[in-house]
Amino acid sequence: MTSDQLQPIRIPDTTAWRYISFNRALNLRAPGELTGDWHFRVMFFCARDEPRKVAGIAGRGTDIDTSRSLGTHGIRDMADELAREKVRPNTGPVFVANHYRAIADLAIAEVQAGFFPRTVTVRCVNQWLDTREQIDTLKNEYLRHLPKQLSGTELAIYEDWLSTIRYEE
Repeated sequence: MTSDQLQPIRIPDTTAWRYISFNRALNLRAPGELTGDWHFRVMFFCARDEPRKVAGIAGRGTDIDTSRSLGTHGIRDMADELAREKVRPNTGPVFVANHYRAIADLAIAEVQAGFFPRTVTVRCVNQWLDTREQIDTLKNEYLRHLPKQLSGTELAIYEDWLSTIRYEE
């Protein structure tokens, strides 16, 4: 599809506490980042003849709120990058999860739905993150903090899943 046949998705208002996450965040990277951004066009544009898609929001007041465990850690303003790619004019901040935070949000979404995370498998994590250090950052700075907001079956599912996440060469 050519660019004249596409329209950018709608970017809702965001704050550091209510931000774009999930797969869209995994497909947007800041300058100098080496992970993500492999399906940017599919994630941030849709056909002009279909209803305009909206970026998914996580955080306070949404079903997926990891801010209880992580605060605003890993949330950054990506307005410049979205403007550069002609998704949205740079008319103010657009807060987006970094790749680590987006993975944490995806995992919590599936656990809260009662599933062992299927989207966030060790294979996927190792495709999204490239080094042992990145996997260690994911686990130590993000994933190890999330059990604070889980209990019962959700906590058991999460802990079983967390034990599977490791760096694989």
